[in-house]
Amino acid sequence: MEMLKSLTLKTRLAGLVVLVLALMAVTGLLTLRQLRGLSQAMDSVYQDRLLPMQQLRLVSQAFSVDLQSCAQRLADGRLTAAAAQVELAAVEKTVRRQWAAYLVTHLVEPERVLIARAEPLLAAGLKQLGHLRGLAEQGDVSGLREFSGEQLTPIVEPIAAVMGELIEVQLELGHREAEAGRASFDLALWLVLGLLLASVGLALGLGRSVWLQHRREQGDAEAGRLRVQQFFLALSQTNQLIVRTPESAQQLYDGLCRICVETGQASLAGVVLFDGEQFERVASHGSADRLMPGVPQRWRADSPFAQASMSTEAIRSGTHVLSNRVMSDRRLSQWRAGVIPPGVEAMAAFPVRRGGQVVGALSLLAGASDFFDTETIALLNEIVGDVSFALDKLSVDAAQKQALAAAEARLDLFKRLFTESAVPSLLTCLDDSRVLEINDAMCRRYGYAREELLGQRIGDLHVGLGHADRERFYLLLRRQGQVRNFEAGVLLRDGSIRRALVNGDLIEVNGQACVMSSSFDITDL
Repeated sequence: MEMLKSLTLKTRLAGLVVLVLALMAVTGLLTLRQLRGLSQAMDSVYQDRLLPMQQLRLVSQAFSVDLQSCAQRLADGRLTAAAAQVELAAVEKTVRRQWAAYLVTHLVEPERVLIARAEPLLAAGLKQLGHLRGLAEQGDVSGLREFSGEQLTPIVEPIAAVMGELIEVQLELGHREAEAGRASFDLALWLVLGLLLASVGLALGLGRSVWLQHRREQGDAEAGRLRVQQFFLALSQTNQLIVRTPESAQQLYDGLCRICVETGQASLAGVVLFDGEQFERVASHGSADRLMPGVPQRWRADSPFAQASMSTEAIRSGTHVLSNRVMSDRRLSQWRAGVIPPGVEAMAAFPVRRGGQVVGALSLLAGASDFFDTETIALLNEIVGDVSFALDKLSVDAAQKQALAAAEARLDLFKRLFTESAVPSLLTCLDDSRVLEINDAMCRRYGYAREELLGQRIGDLHVGLGHADRERFYLLLRRQGQVRNFEAGVLLRDGSIRRALVNGDLIEVNGQACVMSSSFDITDL
């Protein structure tokens, strides 16, 4: 304890910081380790349980839904042999691909037992699928009816059953792994909380000791603390000025100078900007005429005053420049000392940045020597840092306004091009075919007003593509993402049918899958 008391304030603060940082590092490393384990566990659940469930579901659906649907439609005559070949090929591809993907996942013993049962069933199901394709090619209607009614069900139901058992295995294993991850998380949480509590306890104990010594050592520095409070007041008022979002940089400069003088931080405050060729004092507060006799409003970078000005030096160096005893400072040239007014004992300049580049400086004149101490300099650097942030925000806001105006102009142009285009076009929702947007050319073709079509399904109004053509069109669209020159009959409101080439593209609008389609009437051709 005696050794601790003999340490200086800086040493004790450094020890406190090192201890807290060490405890934080240990806590952070432990947390990262536990998080990494949790991440790996979650990834394992996803890769080895959720994905296999999806793969098994797709295999089961391919037989129990897609294959049976295709067989039934073939038997009823609602599906052509050519279209059936395409669908059956897709079903077979899905089964083989998803089953192969499932087999390379992490398998446990119960899964291997079920896989041994499933393999012959899948082989038999694929064999029946090939038999169905043969019946479709031969056009054997009676064989198709017999197949869909008697031969398919004994194959599909066992496959669906074993797939369901495999899915149940995935659910059970996923539940176990989730429970293990939750237990690991609880353990990590208690360890981290324990370290945090220990860190807080040690930090509070040492902090209390450091604070008591600090209070003893600072008993004779009340005046300095009051000055720091004034600077905090200046910082607070500066932040309030920034929060109110000044409309221009000039308002920000004027407010900054006023705050520095009114809170007692300087007898005179000014802001100097540099445009690459000359410096200009654009804002000031205080008795400028009395405190700055002979100082020009503007001066060039190669002028004698530029070599003597602290603001110029701060802008060129990118760091603050100060003198706490201006009249006895040998660094100051005789010319610079000639313009220092009586009563000014300290001067300082702090660079102001915009977009990461130094664009100017805050210049301060004070009436007390040794005015700019370490705390004061740090706070003034923070003030000009906040001002630089506000300037960046002004630049960003201006850029955003320009970008928004440009985007609105482009949107207006698109709407005009879409609405006034001579090519019949419409935008529909992929899921339910509701009309989201339609142009005048398409309204005239269908014989409906735009208000009658918006929000409606084209099929419900008995216009547009026929059922078979619509099924083929959307099948190609979902498979390829776009359809070009799809020839089909288009039903109009008056009952007439026109031949057209239809084009479509899958797009996303506000996070929703949509179809942008257009058509060209080729009836006369």
